Amino acid sequence: MKKKLLFVTQYLHTGGAEKSLLTLLSDLDYDRYDADLLLFDHSGVLFPMVPPQVRILPPLFDTFTVPLSVAVPRLLRTGNIRVLAGKLLAPALAKFAKGKGVGLRWAVYRHSLRSTAFPYDAAISYLDFFSNYYVAEKVRAKRKILYNHMDYAFSELQGWPCPPLERSSFLIGDYIVSVAEPARATLESYYPEFTDKMRVIHNRISTSTVMRLAREEGYTDGFDGIRIATVARLGEEKGVRLALEACRILVEQGRSVRWYLIGNGLLRDELSRQAARYGIEEHFVLMGEKSNPYPYMAECDIYVQPSYTEAHCIAVEEALALHRPVVVTDIPSFQRQVVHGESGYRVQANAEAIAEGISHLCKSEALRSQLTEHLQAAGNRYPEEMDKFYALLEA
Repeated sequence: MKKKLLFVTQYLHTGGAEKSLLTLLSDLDYDRYDADLLLFDHSGVLFPMVPPQVRILPPLFDTFTVPLSVAVPRLLRTGNIRVLAGKLLAPALAKFAKGKGVGLRWAVYRHSLRSTAFPYDAAISYLDFFSNYYVAEKVRAKRKILYNHMDYAFSELQGWPCPPLERSSFLIGDYIVSVAEPARATLESYYPEFTDKMRVIHNRISTSTVMRLAREEGYTDGFDGIRIATVARLGEEKGVRLALEACRILVEQGRSVRWYLIGNGLLRDELSRQAARYGIEEHFVLMGEKSNPYPYMAECDIYVQPSYTEAHCIAVEEALALHRPVVVTDIPSFQRQVVHGESGYRVQANAEAIAEGISHLCKSEALRSQLTEHLQAAGNRYPEEMDKFYALLEA
């Protein structure tokens, strides 16, 4: 008899966690497992890409990511006052109650979100915080697997975690899966009592899918200089302000570059205004969210990830799979993902160093070709990760 699995996450936007979940679902052995997918809401450009073998359950609530202007009338009509309160409180809690805001919101939400009626063999929360809390408290399952995709130290600086909720969830969970060793080590430093439950399973990509999608149409602007691409949510931790400043430096140096930033987020308007102030709108292009960013990644000359923090960056894995020379910041996760001088360059997390790394590659087409040839010769990365996942299901 096949085992019944439940996967839980918040939504399916173009983040690394969402992409790696879709890869996992695509590679799952459906002769051995049935899979249900429970989302907080059905938003995100990746939603249509859920494999057909997966049964998609009704959303927990359909206002999780919609703007207040849309959510408030809808929640008033349905009489869902608790969720309405959580939506209204969220901005203030995020600003004034760091370290408590997530916990206070969950205290509101937990009484409104339905529990699962069906007993699963295993429930997998594929995202930190709310998804973990939900699986721990509201799901019936013989085994509970809680994922850690974020750098916990950085999350704490942002005031996101609620330590009492983390502890209670980790106490209930059977396994805590970090997507990279540095993320696991950081989490262990905060919660050493759960060391025995902690595992590492790297985020994976489907190289064949990425290569196939990359054959679709990409740039149409006719630019003949050096194309730079970055795929990221436009948030503080992704270093997108560094990208803008590095682009300004390159333009001032006389480099013929155009930097394409693929993604959406809270900093989009600020980046647009600042690019206009610098007079580099033609060089720093905000492309918005793309359901298929791979043609743009494949056709760029240099891929750049200027993040301040990552657990295990899917976008960098995709760029490497597409054999693009990369420039990344010298943070712990990238120290494991990118071999300096072989698959790309690691630089300090400041605009000057990023610009210098890019400029170094701009000067030499031969060097870019050398990096590309090294990547083409490299084998498949992390081939054993599905076996690690199956081992948790069968333990």
